[in-house]
Amino acid sequence: MESRVVYVAGDNVVTSLGFTTGDNADQIIAERTGIKYYEDASVYPEPFMASRIDDAELSSHALWNELSDYHRLEKMMILSASDAIKRSGVDASSPRTIFIFSSTKGNIDLLATSSSLHPDAELAEMASRVSRFFHSGNKPYVVSNACISGVLAVMLGQRLLKSGLYDHAILVGGDMVTEFVVSGFMSFKSVSPNPCKPYDKSRDGLSMGEGAATMVLTVDKSLIGEARPIMVAGGASSNDANHISGPSRTGYELNLAIRSAMQEAGLSPAQIDLVDMHGTATVYNDEMESKALDLAGLASRPLLSLKGYFGHTLGASGLIESVLCVEAMRRQIQYRTLGYSELGVPVQVNVTTETKPAQMNNILKTASGFGGCNAAVVFSSESEGHRNYALGKGKVTHECVVSAKTIQVDGKVVFDGSSAEDYGAFIRAAFKSVSEPYMKFSKMDDLCKLGVTAVEHLLQGLNLHDRYKEEEVALLLANRYSSLETDCNHQRIINDRACYQPSPAVFVYTLANIVMGEICIRHKFKGENLFLIDGKLDKERMLQLASLSIASGTVKAVLTGWVDLFGDDYAAHIFLVEE
Repeated sequence: MESRVVYVAGDNVVTSLGFTTGDNADQIIAERTGIKYYEDASVYPEPFMASRIDDAELSSHALWNELSDYHRLEKMMILSASDAIKRSGVDASSPRTIFIFSSTKGNIDLLATSSSLHPDAELAEMASRVSRFFHSGNKPYVVSNACISGVLAVMLGQRLLKSGLYDHAILVGGDMVTEFVVSGFMSFKSVSPNPCKPYDKSRDGLSMGEGAATMVLTVDKSLIGEARPIMVAGGASSNDANHISGPSRTGYELNLAIRSAMQEAGLSPAQIDLVDMHGTATVYNDEMESKALDLAGLASRPLLSLKGYFGHTLGASGLIESVLCVEAMRRQIQYRTLGYSELGVPVQVNVTTETKPAQMNNILKTASGFGGCNAAVVFSSESEGHRNYALGKGKVTHECVVSAKTIQVDGKVVFDGSSAEDYGAFIRAAFKSVSEPYMKFSKMDDLCKLGVTAVEHLLQGLNLHDRYKEEEVALLLANRYSSLETDCNHQRIINDRACYQPSPAVFVYTLANIVMGEICIRHKFKGENLFLIDGKLDKERMLQLASLSIASGTVKAVLTGWVDLFGDDYAAHIFLVEE
């Protein structure tokens, strides 16, 4: 198959700065921030800083009246996607077009307004509702991988198109500033009382933000009207295997993702014109990123964080910021890192201090998040990438199934916990049967205990570390309920206004990908990470993606499959796919 080049065909951004990519870029060039001071007890009992979209402005859009049956985030996503799809010329209803969503919490505000689990609080249902609005007949992909979700959506879209499975991909990301999210980050004491200051000596935390973005990708060059088309030239991800809520202290693992993305793009560090990092303005994140840049040979390249303009938009951040990087390439302009004045990270990096015309041919976008996850993607007007992604590059060698208090490995029952009183007793006994005491296990939520126990049984006697390097083992998992079991626990805590004590120990587990972080820490796996939300286990889809991961050339083994838990229902089905 001849090389399939992936082009950016259209995009749109909705934030507090505006409702189009152009509006947002204009405000950034004018160095205006959307971060403001709020007194809103429905979100947080005390005053806080955030970037929020004005509902009156949102409702003024003509399309708004057609969306009365949709929830607020869904409306934001539809407004963003409508504009981007129209500009791209891509047929959203074509069977050759796939929707990919990125969000950490989706319609999480519905937990606060319903005594039972609202079905639209499920991320897969939210994605289906939005994609059906555009008459898509394909089941969408939903990426929910903490703060790297948006960058992973770009990477996944590129791979699906380069594999020939689809010709077009519509990437839609969104997250909101809600009581659920603000209370959680406040419990970590990671929110600044002032607009955030990325990489600055006086930085003291992040600023929360909300927004939606859409990027349309295509392999059909006839749809591209630009003289210098912009391509997705490379992408990669990794895991720190260090801590579920704190980043690596060395930056080595983010460096792995950066180097792999540049290698796929065929670009050297000297050819990267701008690096747009995660840049949350938290002490350890910014420090880690400076070290990663140095390890990747990029310390001297212009370094940007966009968080000072519209805050940290969670699972949408990677997509919103990617779109604005593409716009910087179109306009040939370098943005200023708003809030930065004096270097406050241990490595001498080149943080941008002014908005000015600049050559922009190749931009590297990175992200990092809870669960130790990292991702990087390269946008280029010079490089088309040098790799197609071939299917059939891996085969299932082993599998583990956990259900009904029983664990099977390769079809053989290896643990029978039918006498256990409940799930808690079963999973503790199942883990203890194959492991020496592991202090972290008792601190995990039930979903993580399930995933860690399944992998522990699967890997018995396989000596994976003797055959593969730590960065050659990837994790690709999915479930239906994301982290909704723990989400409900967090919601119950913040509903208790008489004793308002949000718990960081609970909040950190309100991300489904934390199960991969716990597995990576346990086994020191540092390869690619991707967590998807689906209505049920789609074995064919998961094995296809595992094959594409192996086709990247950096991964030789993938732990893939299903880990799901809500209430009394739980199931795990993990496959080991090898080269």
